[in-house]
Amino acid sequence: MKKLLTWGAVGFLTTALLDPLLYSSLGMPLPWGRDLLMAASGVGCFYLLVKFRDNP
Repeated sequence: MKKLLTWGAVGFLTTALLDPLLYSSLGMPLPWGRDLLMAASGVGCFYLLVKFRDNP
């Protein structure tokens, strides 16, 4: 589960940051709703990683 949340956090946050760059370079309108949803999903995955980490 930890690996899945890590991949989710990294993937969603990276895509949310790079997607507007791709769309602006192509001259297309930015899909703000999708980018905000991906950023929120990445932050949510990261939050779950921190909240449920093992405390030694």
